[in-house]
Amino acid sequence: MRKLLLALFLTLSANLVFAQQEPKWNHYMFNDFFYNPGVAGSRGAISTFLITRYQWVNIEGDATSPRTTNFSVHMPIKALRGGLGLMITSDDEFFNTTTTFRLSYAYQMALFNGSLGIGLYGGGFQSIFDGTKIVATNAGDPLLINTQASALAFDFGFGLHYTDDNMYLNLSSNRLNNPQVEYNNTGSAITVERNFFLSGGYHIPVGQSFTITPSTLLKTNVSVFQADFNVLATFNNKFWFGGGYSTGDAAIFMVGANVTPKIRFGYSYDYNLGGLARLNNGSHEIFIGYDFNIMFPERPKVIIRSPRFL
Repeated sequence: MRKLLLALFLTLSANLVFAQQEPKWNHYMFNDFFYNPGVAGSRGAISTFLITRYQWVNIEGDATSPRTTNFSVHMPIKALRGGLGLMITSDDEFFNTTTTFRLSYAYQMALFNGSLGIGLYGGGFQSIFDGTKIVATNAGDPLLINTQASALAFDFGFGLHYTDDNMYLNLSSNRLNNPQVEYNNTGSAITVERNFFLSGGYHIPVGQSFTITPSTLLKTNVSVFQADFNVLATFNNKFWFGGGYSTGDAAIFMVGANVTPKIRFGYSYDYNLGGLARLNNGSHEIFIGYDFNIMFPERPKVIIRSPRFL
């Protein structure tokens, strides 16, 4: 039944397509904490993750290519019956740079043959808009920002994360309060829409050496949708390779390795589809993850002898 439900989920999500507001990650299956605070503490170790994306290389000059970097760390906290996490993201889109920061907590509980994380995050983001880089057709528009302007807004989100030895499922939402970004002294403002994310994957053993893992990520702000589909083949739980498709956007090639039991590394390349393909040289994405534990030495037992029983 569980395999049937997951297969149905992967099939139905294929009918939901188009765009997204959040930064795009091909390695969503490794970077699930970015989308879902319910992941915090689920790896049973202090889990650090650094990923960077160089999108649409050389599109109208190298300076205009979007660049995004995300760093996160989360860990289990037994006293809190769950985990805590921190995430920082920098998204540079030529005339706009957004820095996001989030603190997350997840309550972790046993469920069926796996575990369920119920998470919340609170945080904010700063947007720096450089209007000097824009060439406007209507320079007299009173809402046009023709200088550098910044804005700060706060937001929060929610997520559910289920995992066991064979599968994972994520359901989450961010920007739940539809934060409004008001640029200082300009009279201009934008409202950031909430996003919803649904993802899942299943590990299928093939013989003694290979595991095939199909996965999908669905993103929507209710008015528009985008779906990513990937299939990875892992050899001896060590090396992986595969590909994917991002609806209306790109075909994807992926390769990576578990360098040690604690360190993992991955790279992907996008080949853009449609008219955009002739305007750029594709997109590159690379990540490294490191899980570790801090072992504190046990305090020596202190024996206090009573003078009455010497």
